[in-house]
Amino acid sequence: MLGTLVRSETNVVLEPIVAWRAWTLTGHRNGTGLRLRPILGSPRPWPPLEPARGTCRRRRLHPVPGMDCTCGLHAMHDPDPLRRARNPAVIGTAALWGRVVEHEYGYRGEFAYPQQLRLVCHLCLWRKGAAGDRCAVVIRLRGGRLVPLCAEHLELSRRYGYPMPRLLPARDIEQGLRSTYRVDAAP
Repeated sequence: MLGTLVRSETNVVLEPIVAWRAWTLTGHRNGTGLRLRPILGSPRPWPPLEPARGTCRRRRLHPVPGMDCTCGLHAMHDPDPLRRARNPAVIGTAALWGRVVEHEYGYRGEFAYPQQLRLVCHLCLWRKGAAGDRCAVVIRLRGGRLVPLCAEHLELSRRYGYPMPRLLPARDIEQGLRSTYRVDAAP
């Protein structure tokens, strides 16, 4: 959640607002078919090369995002609160436009598309913030979920006997992800 809603008019934004967000990541065994998925909300992946469209999970009949609802596509002013996201695999910026509601910590938009993406070790993100260590590998779990890990946390996982299914080079996955969505690398 983004925090308390700032009671202001919902704006229709023609020039995109760029803000931070986190996603989980899925893909095939060979590292293809990469898709960004919201951490919370809709289970549908963000489509490559076309805007994601916000929906209302409560199926209310109102424009999305609604002023008195939590619907829409969420993004934040600052990347630091993403540290508390549940198991993120990717952080980056997204452009939001259409109807946009501004919150204390960010925005909810009608449409969005990623602008910059970077794989993150969720343990480093939690401990060190967005400046965490670069990912070395990506582990593919059952169901296609991809989990990036830095070298330190990969070694720690091995030491504690965590099963290592399929390991993929993080550089290849990140490059494939950016190529799929046609976006730049996030700082």
